[in-house]
Amino acid sequence: MEHIKKDASFTKHPTQEGVFMKHFFSSADNDRLNNLEVNIVPGYCINPHVHEESSEFFYVVSGQGEFLDDTEWKPIKKGDAFVAPKGMNHGIKNVGNETLVLFSTFSPATR
Repeated sequence: MEHIKKDASFTKHPTQEGVFMKHFFSSADNDRLNNLEVNIVPGYCINPHVHEESSEFFYVVSGQGEFLDDTEWKPIKKGDAFVAPKGMNHGIKNVGNETLVLFSTFSPATR
């Protein structure tokens, strides 16, 4: 396994328009976690969804948005950390004027 990832590139989210991802560590590297940077363009979102087998942890690097915490949308901003435990409905939307940049970690790693 490569211990330093320097040249990961962004890819479009497979189902969410205006969302781009840069994977650093994934189930191809280990069975413990996935780690990626997520960029959400202003006015776009990651629609509500559930991960049945993994919890997802987030850290806001820059921008502002809203996090769907099961049934309630809550504001998020630079420096905030939050979690969607496995089985919980969640989503994220960019309500600001700049790209919302997040680090996302799944544990255990999604397949």
